[in-house]
Amino acid sequence: MKSDIAIVGGAGHIGLPLGMLFANKGKKVILYDKNKINVKKINDLKMPFMEEGGEALLKKNKKRIHATTDKKYLKFAKVIIVCIGTPVKNSKPDLAFFFKMFKEVKEYLKPNKLLIIRSSIYPGTCLEIQKFLGKKFNNIAYCPERVVQGKSIIELPKLPQIISGLSKKSITQSKSLFGLICKKIIITSIL
Repeated sequence: MKSDIAIVGGAGHIGLPLGMLFANKGKKVILYDKNKINVKKINDLKMPFMEEGGEALLKKNKKRIHATTDKKYLKFAKVIIVCIGTPVKNSKPDLAFFFKMFKEVKEYLKPNKLLIIRSSIYPGTCLEIQKFLGKKFNNIAYCPERVVQGKSIIELPKLPQIISGLSKKSITQSKSLFGLICKKIIITSIL
């Protein structure tokens, strides 16, 4: 299935509301997640957790959103957004799980596609991701999430979206994408 956007961690509290908002703007969205229970619930048009306005938005966009546990769908997306949780260890983000995910999906990522990191990471991590994926991967943006769990659908359009990237192209593409669902965009340095 070709899609405009694939969201890694798409069945979670950050990825699912984001995917539904993009679907509501006409984008075809794939939600990739390892949580089989949440994936099934989403495809059955049931919210796997509390999200204000979530179930109505999911049902409204049922033709533009699909959840899957099959990572091969990442290959067919124009944009990939990473929304996986980042565990904290000794008061710092533990990126071992984060890079394990990149190792698992690396074969489906392409340098010309926009890769947006939305997970909580520390400054410099996008450069480490580029180093891990290869120098050709300069179309990486960091667009952090800043919402209260359960209120994402309400807050995302109201809050300014911070955008940074490794290239002008990644910033321009991210700005265009998030401009669909956010009223204000703030561009900043990747660090």
